[in-house]
Amino acid sequence: MNGVKNEQGYALVTVLLVVTVFMVLFLSFMGQAFSSVKQNQVLEKSSRSVAAAEMGLSYYQVAIQKNFESKQNAVSIFIQSNSTLIANFKRHAAIKMAEELQNYFPIGTTQIPIPIEGHPNASFLLKNFVAIADPNPTSHKVNLSFNIVGTENMKESTLFAKMSIDLDSIINLATVEGSTNYVLPSFNAIVKPTVLCLTLDCDTVYINGNGGFSGNNNIKDNQTIYTTGTLNFDGSGNENNKTNVKIHADGAITIHKNMNSAANVLIETKDSATFMQNVKISGTSKLLVNKTLTVNQHLELATNSFAYVGGYGAPVNNGIGTPTFEATINNHLNILSSSKMCVYGDLKADQITVETSSTPPSKLIVFGKIFEGNLEKNNPNFNNIDTFKTECGSNLPPEFEIKWGDNVNTIINDVDYN
Repeated sequence: MNGVKNEQGYALVTVLLVVTVFMVLFLSFMGQAFSSVKQNQVLEKSSRSVAAAEMGLSYYQVAIQKNFESKQNAVSIFIQSNSTLIANFKRHAAIKMAEELQNYFPIGTTQIPIPIEGHPNASFLLKNFVAIADPNPTSHKVNLSFNIVGTENMKESTLFAKMSIDLDSIINLATVEGSTNYVLPSFNAIVKPTVLCLTLDCDTVYINGNGGFSGNNNIKDNQTIYTTGTLNFDGSGNENNKTNVKIHADGAITIHKNMNSAANVLIETKDSATFMQNVKISGTSKLLVNKTLTVNQHLELATNSFAYVGGYGAPVNNGIGTPTFEATINNHLNILSSSKMCVYGDLKADQITVETSSTPPSKLIVFGKIFEGNLEKNNPNFNNIDTFKTECGSNLPPEFEIKWGDNVNTIINDVDYN
């Protein structure tokens, strides 16, 4: 009996040991399971915040690219305004662009969190943004660095990003494109004075309104006469042998007597001009009339002088302006010694002489019709706007202008996950 009892005791102990071992193993597995679940929850939250930060990185790359593109014109104008920067414009463009981008995200500021659609507890924000031109003086790069903080359910993840913009591929259009831009006279070559003076006793006459002078009209050498209205010289004296005279009128100009042997004079009007007797100008003189020119006797241009008549009209269906003004010379028109006359309209003269034997030859360029006496002459430049602009306008050199190109983009160089 004692043996049976001993065997039953051993069996009970064995069962208890087995149960204990299984309980320990079970509790161990359960602990590990709970731990794994907890770790998975932490990792899931962390991965969600990292994903939010990565979305922020993509968002701000696009935002920086758009801001970069919006600042291109400001950078171009900045370099245009200082011609000393043009020789090394790529480097200066990088420096100025870095400044413009930094102003958009000032140092020390943190942007407002941007919520992620569909995730009410998730957002991202930008902070510690720094934009600086590459310190290498031969580099044309803008270096950018910043942090993106992604948040979801109170868990944060931070990305540290480095980006760059390389401006090496930008070009100056003025160095690669020839200028085909010609500007015609604007009738504003004479600067408006600032001090009123209403008499010819002044070296600079300035009349705010219409001006009229009677008597002998003794215009002085080196004198400027400027009116914002009409200008009328109706005296009995001639204005001959004048030198370095400048006359401007916003309205019509009328001179009743001769103006002969006038050298290096500039006469301009935004309206019409009427000379009741002879006009003979020389010595690189200019006569600029926006509307109609009428000379009742002779008109002579000599020694590299230039006359222009007729404002460039409004565009019509064929892309050019309609000439509505004309020049009428009631006696002889003489264009001598490398001088030129341009008429954006019709020209009528009793007799026309153009000295083509001079070097360079004198020229008459008429966009409309030419009448000599009562006969219409052949005009090879009739309605030829390209020739008219080239011959009668001044070549406008191309200004500095940056061509940025579509290949200049923000590039992500490095991202560190914190």
